[in-house]
Amino acid sequence: MAPRHRRHSTVSYTAQGATMMDAYHGRPSSLKIKFKRKGSFTAGISLAEAQEHVRLSANDSYRMHDFHADGRGRVLLRIQWAGYSPMTYEIPLEAYDGRVSLGTIARRISRACVHYLQANIIPVVWDRVQLHHLEEISYGVWQPMLSAR
Repeated sequence: MAPRHRRHSTVSYTAQGATMMDAYHGRPSSLKIKFKRKGSFTAGISLAEAQEHVRLSANDSYRMHDFHADGRGRVLLRIQWAGYSPMTYEIPLEAYDGRVSLGTIARRISRACVHYLQANIIPVVWDRVQLHHLEEISYGVWQPMLSAR
């Protein structure tokens, strides 16, 4: 299957072979939710910026069904750092006028990531950690892609 053309600057679709299925079959999608500062050329924001309400590009481009939220409007966030055991957090989504605020999600993900770093005593300064994008690893379960600067 050939990769689909990009519909928006913050949404990209890639072919993943046999694992790429649609949402109707309960398998992970190929949707990646990118976090990009408004006016920036590169994707990625620091955890500190996410908690400071930084303006994001395409802030309201997603709907609740894009995240495959459960009946209570929540998704699971699985955080893992190399060499440490993963932790799963439940992140509530709020939709206004049918749209989910990317800034609110970034802030909640940032809080969960900071908690994970502190709970595992990972020797990295959390405001130097970059949140690049979210990938859906199974239906309704998302994993943030993080890096340290």
